[in-house]
Amino acid sequence: MNPVSDMASRDSESIVDENQKNPSLPRLGKSASHARTKKSQGRSIVERPSRTEGTWERWLLSTDQAPALLSPDATTPPATDRIVCLPSSTLFAWPLWIAGEGEISDLVRLELSGRHLLKRGMEESMLVLQILQTENRRLVLAVAPDEPFPEEIMPTDWKSATRFELPSRLLAGSLDHDLILWEEWGVTQMSFYRNQTPVCFCSVRPHDIGGLIHRVSLRLLAEGVLEHLPVRILFDGLPEGSALSCIASLTATLPQSRIIRRDSDPTPPLLRQETFDLPPSQAKAQRSRLKQREKLFSLAIAGVIFYLLLLLWGAGDLLIRQTALNRLRNEISKIEQPALAAQLQSSRWRALRPVIDPNTYALDLLASVAAPTQGGKVRLTLFSLEQGRLHLSGETTDVTQAYSAIEQLKKNPLLQEYDWNASQPQLAGKNSVRFDMEGTRPDASHETAGTK
Repeated sequence: MNPVSDMASRDSESIVDENQKNPSLPRLGKSASHARTKKSQGRSIVERPSRTEGTWERWLLSTDQAPALLSPDATTPPATDRIVCLPSSTLFAWPLWIAGEGEISDLVRLELSGRHLLKRGMEESMLVLQILQTENRRLVLAVAPDEPFPEEIMPTDWKSATRFELPSRLLAGSLDHDLILWEEWGVTQMSFYRNQTPVCFCSVRPHDIGGLIHRVSLRLLAEGVLEHLPVRILFDGLPEGSALSCIASLTATLPQSRIIRRDSDPTPPLLRQETFDLPPSQAKAQRSRLKQREKLFSLAIAGVIFYLLLLLWGAGDLLIRQTALNRLRNEISKIEQPALAAQLQSSRWRALRPVIDPNTYALDLLASVAAPTQGGKVRLTLFSLEQGRLHLSGETTDVTQAYSAIEQLKKNPLLQEYDWNASQPQLAGKNSVRFDMEGTRPDASHETAGTK
């Protein structure tokens, strides 16, 4: 039986049955997805362009559940990350051989700039995917989103996605096939694979698909990007009429290839273990703003924590001082009554002292000061005692006697408590010298007395 006519005559139900018998392809995406999600934490939401123009598929991948296709109006469950597949029509891909040594990104930019393939702004968003490395050179795939990126075709809040993927990397059959054709928004896309990694992808027109794939395959083979012409080819979700015509065209140009057609419901995406992130410039700008906002928020949190520490320290210091103050108040309250009694006794003593203490009693002091001195040659002319201050004035016949009288008065036993201040003797007339001296007791401000 001719395998081409047999394959072209199959309907979708028979193909599903065959795939169920041979689970290598259809179940590959589910098993790999399960293996990948078991290693991840929590849930992931994958959004990719659907077959209908302008719509998106949303897949929920969980560690404890099978992949689930969410409806457009379904509430998005909590997820650890959100993965958005950029439409293939907005991406540019260039397979390149570069030197085995050196910085990959610099070598790729140099190669693409020499060929004038880069548009303005693509260098900032370009990402390089390494495919193969030999002794002297490396095979890489340089991918860059279109600039300016058409953000109006993207889903809601697409800039906040955790990472941005290539649709060709997440196809369920990308681990088993050399060439996959699928449909995005009514446009047929194709991708070549080597070492389970896409090496070239682009959109195609179904009416000339056989010749186009043959020419592209020969060119990639001549450049060493592919090891051989595509042998395992998968048609994933193409309409029946287009798929049958494409299969017939490919069978004529690539008779050695084995073609599988899958037109069942959308298959879940296959999450790879290796990470890949290709954010457009708008998403990069938003990430930068969010990072700056997080940095400012971290600084604000640090400031709040520092302020709270200051408040805590101030509250602790205030508590210590309050405790010390309460202790002092308790001690003061204990000695308050004895202090009042002592103060009352001190007040009574200060009130009675001038009349019972010879050192403060005015008559005793006057008798002591007015005692005859030096044979009556010193005459006391003024005695004034007021509030602990004693003012004395006298006359002598000469200056020597005046100084002698001052010293004698300072040495008087009853006047030892006074601090004396004596001025120089002054002539008061013929054979008359006047002297003045003033003494003050330490408790002068509390003392009250009469004057005589």
